[in-house]
Amino acid sequence: MLAFRRWLKEFTEFFFQKGNALNLAIAVVVGTQFQQIVDALTKDLLMPLVNPLIRNGGWEKWEIPYAGGQLLIGQALNVLLNSLIVGWVLFFIVKAINRSQRMASAGMDRLRAVQGGEAEV
Repeated sequence: MLAFRRWLKEFTEFFFQKGNALNLAIAVVVGTQFQQIVDALTKDLLMPLVNPLIRNGGWEKWEIPYAGGQLLIGQALNVLLNSLIVGWVLFFIVKAINRSQRMASAGMDRLRAVQGGEAEV
């Protein structure tokens, strides 16, 4: 019983006091909103521009018949396009975060040099 209480105390500290549950909830909400933005970009902005170039309308309806069913090629291409857009945006976000961290680090190094009485280069 004592081990269970200790485990429960550790779990509540981890889950509630350190903000992990709140951070996870925020990440899920932001991720959901981000996916809705990407869906709107592909379905409402990019596809109306591409669809007139494709015979018989949109490529989301492309199917390849086979014995007993159909391969939904258009749906797979839609998921692929969404994934590429999400990956591209995340790449630029991470790149911007890394750049700002490097700039902040360089600024802190200069500040330490000035405070330490060293000449600034």
